[in-house]
Amino acid sequence: MNLRTKLFVPLIFASLVLGAYAYFYALPNYIKYVQQEDREHLTAHLSSVAEGLIPLLLENQLATIYDSLDTLLKKNEGWVSIILLNKNQELLYPLREPSTAKHPDTTITLEQKITFLNHNLGHLSLVVDLSNDIDTIHIFAHRFVFTLLGLLVIFVLAAAALLEFIVRRPVQQLAAASDRIADGDFTTTLPSMGSDEVGKLVKSFSSMRSSIRQYQSDLKQEMQNHMQTAKALFEEKERFSYHARHDPLTGLLNRREFESRTQRTINDADHYGAHHAMLYMDLDQFKVVNDTCGHVAGDEMLKQISLLLSAKIRQGDTLARLGGDEFGLLLEYCPIEHAVHIADTIRSAIQDFRFSWQGNVFSIGVSTGVVAIDGDTASIKDVFSTADTACYMAKDKGRNRIHVYQADDAEVEQRHGEMRWVSRINRALEDQRFVLFCQPIVASDEQLGGATHYEILVRMVDKNGATIPPGAFIPAAERYNLMPSIDRWVITELFSKLAEAQQNDIELPRFSVNLSGTSLSDDHFMSAVSDLFEELNIPPHKICFEITETAAIADLTAAMRFVNKFKHLGCEFSLDDFGSGLSSFGYLKTLPVDYLKIDGSFIKDIATDPIDLAMVKSINDIGHVMGMRTIAEFVENDDILSRLRVIGVDYVQGYGIRHPFPLEELLNGLASTDTVAVMTGE
Repeated sequence: MNLRTKLFVPLIFASLVLGAYAYFYALPNYIKYVQQEDREHLTAHLSSVAEGLIPLLLENQLATIYDSLDTLLKKNEGWVSIILLNKNQELLYPLREPSTAKHPDTTITLEQKITFLNHNLGHLSLVVDLSNDIDTIHIFAHRFVFTLLGLLVIFVLAAAALLEFIVRRPVQQLAAASDRIADGDFTTTLPSMGSDEVGKLVKSFSSMRSSIRQYQSDLKQEMQNHMQTAKALFEEKERFSYHARHDPLTGLLNRREFESRTQRTINDADHYGAHHAMLYMDLDQFKVVNDTCGHVAGDEMLKQISLLLSAKIRQGDTLARLGGDEFGLLLEYCPIEHAVHIADTIRSAIQDFRFSWQGNVFSIGVSTGVVAIDGDTASIKDVFSTADTACYMAKDKGRNRIHVYQADDAEVEQRHGEMRWVSRINRALEDQRFVLFCQPIVASDEQLGGATHYEILVRMVDKNGATIPPGAFIPAAERYNLMPSIDRWVITELFSKLAEAQQNDIELPRFSVNLSGTSLSDDHFMSAVSDLFEELNIPPHKICFEITETAAIADLTAAMRFVNKFKHLGCEFSLDDFGSGLSSFGYLKTLPVDYLKIDGSFIKDIATDPIDLAMVKSINDIGHVMGMRTIAEFVENDDILSRLRVIGVDYVQGYGIRHPFPLEELLNGLASTDTVAVMTGE
């Protein structure tokens, strides 16, 4: 139902109600009113007639009475009859009984007593037919109804037209504008209205339109911002997902994603009996490029190697950079024999590869560990452990080689044993379960004289309190880069004890401290040692650092930097295990060491082996020529000692002099005697 109908129906209904009210209530009441007026008029007229008859009745002038009444009946059309009775109720007029009225429903009878001075003279009755009056009234009523209906129709049409102009048309225009606004057209024109309710509605709607337009504009802008944010978040998520799975330098998969795919491969082998393989590759001589040309050159070489490796693998194989210069290759559905062939292809390609940087050309190799993944593979940890171990076995055997892991591989088992020492070493460092021992270094011609020089040695104490010799854990510590931590603990513990001894006015002997090659090249380690000297006020001339020939040759620049720094402080240096490096003599000119410690492998057999004797004599002579003092280790008996005296070696050390003993024991002895006691054999 539209608004026009909604407005028109109430008007029609009101008109019908008004017409019904006029016809069924007002008109009948009007007719009754007219009839009542006629009755009163007739009653008054009848009363006048009765008064006029009084003298005639008193004089008994019947003829006059007849004439008067006849005249009245003739003058008044509606009068049907007049009946006059005397006081005895005898009919005086008319002479006969009057006829009945034609329309009894529309006639009325009026009665009037005729009295004079309270005496009854007679009774007058008048019968009047009102049908003509009623017909006239009905005609008037019909005209009234039709007129009323006409007026109502005119009123309805006028009201409808007025409502159409005032209400419906503006509302219709407002509705049309609302539809256009709903379609997004906020520029549509609204109808102009006055200050009435419709005008207020239009103004409110206009205000609402402005608010909606502003809201839509704000919402559109906010949606654009949200879309841009969502797009940025999606792109960031994609970038994050990519970076979470890829190495940022080479673009290859990273270790985390490689481990995830390896785990799926292990599950596949376990469920379906498939055979897969994994290659663990470590570049050889990569450190040379880094040290010579810097890390930028090293990064560029890694990128080129990544491209080279990607070109040599099968479609579907998984290549990843595991960290540093290590790469992993997962070969799915590949028997171990074919995996070895792929590994050899890669090895040959890298061996033929030449890396050029700023006029320098480098050739490198790759050591590869190959491990099978089949139904017997226990876990991803075992796969990586055995592959890593096999890779290092390839390095130990001369680099640029391939080592295939076998279940009964004794070399790998030994490597695993070293790896198990890693957690034990770390736990011992955390629990302070290392202890310092010392061994005297004495002048060769004064075996029984006072010792003024001691080498500091380290021992591990297990959970049961048993002492573990260094040969059990040092190889693992060196292989897994734990020596800087052990060296730092040794120096910190030694310096703390020496500082305490100095506070007790104990005269300290000189102490030799062994340093690993990795500690020499660690700038943080060098700074930490320097800080300890200053913090604990340790006399530098009481400390002699021992560095191995192998460590010095491996990184001569770092060794020189360390030696120069602490010699400037007043420390001394000893070149340990000299002679084991074959080409050692050339480095003696560049290393400003104070002591030359001859490797024990030459010392232990000099009593029976003339070649060893000659080697020791040559090393001793060269050391003396270069102004160095010589120390012979592994002196286990008097026969060896006497040979060394003849050669002229300056100092000796070994079980033949004294076994290592706790440093605490030495310091306690020095405290009790306030002198450096003479140490005799056990």
